[in-house]
Amino acid sequence: MRGGGAGSVATVLSELVRGVQSGAIDPVDLVEEAVRRIDAGDGAINAVVRLDADDAREIAAGHDRSGPLAGLPFLVKDMARCAGSVTTYGSAMFVDADPDDSDDDAVARLRAAGAIVLGRTNTPAFGHAPFTANLVFGATRNPWNTDCSPGGSSGGSAAALAAGFVPIATTSDGGGSVRIPAALCGLVGLKPTTGSVGRNVLPRWIELSTQGVTATTVADVVLQAQVVAGASPGDWLSAPTAPGQFTPTRPASVRACRTFRADVDPVVEAAYEASLDAIAADGIPVERVDSPCGAQAIIDWFFISSCELAHSLAGERDRWESFDTSLQDILRFGIGVSMEDYLAATRRRHELGARIDDTLGGDSVLALPTLNVQDWRPEGPAATDAGSVTGDPSIAANTPDINLTGHPAASVPMGLGDRGVPMGLQLVAPRWSDGLALGVAEVLERSRPWPLTAPGFTPFGLG
Repeated sequence: MRGGGAGSVATVLSELVRGVQSGAIDPVDLVEEAVRRIDAGDGAINAVVRLDADDAREIAAGHDRSGPLAGLPFLVKDMARCAGSVTTYGSAMFVDADPDDSDDDAVARLRAAGAIVLGRTNTPAFGHAPFTANLVFGATRNPWNTDCSPGGSSGGSAAALAAGFVPIATTSDGGGSVRIPAALCGLVGLKPTTGSVGRNVLPRWIELSTQGVTATTVADVVLQAQVVAGASPGDWLSAPTAPGQFTPTRPASVRACRTFRADVDPVVEAAYEASLDAIAADGIPVERVDSPCGAQAIIDWFFISSCELAHSLAGERDRWESFDTSLQDILRFGIGVSMEDYLAATRRRHELGARIDDTLGGDSVLALPTLNVQDWRPEGPAATDAGSVTGDPSIAANTPDINLTGHPAASVPMGLGDRGVPMGLQLVAPRWSDGLALGVAEVLERSRPWPLTAPGFTPFGLG
């Protein structure tokens, strides 16, 4: 991927915040700039499904200009609670629901850091798919190529960032929903160690899903992660973050997978090898290993995720027929999962975690493509698409395994595919050592800088 020179490796958020704190930038102007960009560019992308411009202007006008994200407008994925706004979950079931009376903890922490809510981004219904389309708001398209998907389920947020609409957009990850959109939109996406970002309300996939961070640069991911991380009372999975957990750190080695669950597209494989060469050229040893993951892991993930989603919606079973057919299929499968199968999958996830721990050895990073295919349609891949024989794009993703085990994982750009859509490299680190993955990401960002936005768009800023 062609980079933009030294300027591509930037701390975009910090530069804007310094301007706000010094008085050189008015938060009102940042809000107006974001609104202008969304109005001008979102018609072709459909990333933003709700815009609360007047409320944002009012908050910006009285802003105290303090906090590490002072004055920065941000968009909220339509699966996170946000006080004063309806969380639809991409479903007609909740379109007419009452506005939320409180924030999810991650949203609250962004506000407390000085960021200003501007609106909502699109998501597939209940985050069930690795593409972003639903029956309420339609399909979101990739700003790099609008004939392609930005991924999912955080596709609306990733597309908004790749188009430079806002400097911050929230994301979450239950099976790759941070990393897949980051890969397809040319961004840095971090699924932190499970428990790093506490939850005041449990998600529908209780033990698989976590709030993540997506941004255009590694430094901006680090800054946001430091803001949103923290334990939440009542969340038994959450814990205080480890000292320096998100500080980019060079690992002892990178252990590169030589075996994969599904065939890898030759273009993806070539980009993967080029990324490994760049890592080795920077002095980090690259060792080839067999993948600790396998076909059983994706089956176990599907059993657990579909079961949890189905039971979370069991009280609305009489309305399932209003959902799209792919979601109906998942729910009907999930409601039929036996307790025996669920517990067996749960036991195997612990065995998988032990294998990954053995592979990492405490101070190394596992590297593999985020996706084995280049791209797919905005509505999701057809049954004949390469790498998706069954029509299920999950088979093409190397991400759900890491939700089973709770390890941190980042996706970073590793080049462009044949249709101009970015591809991603997934970096998996030991638990509570997120900075090891970000350290490798920083090496790649420095040696092979990537554009901060898709062609035709400019990085967020004034002027």
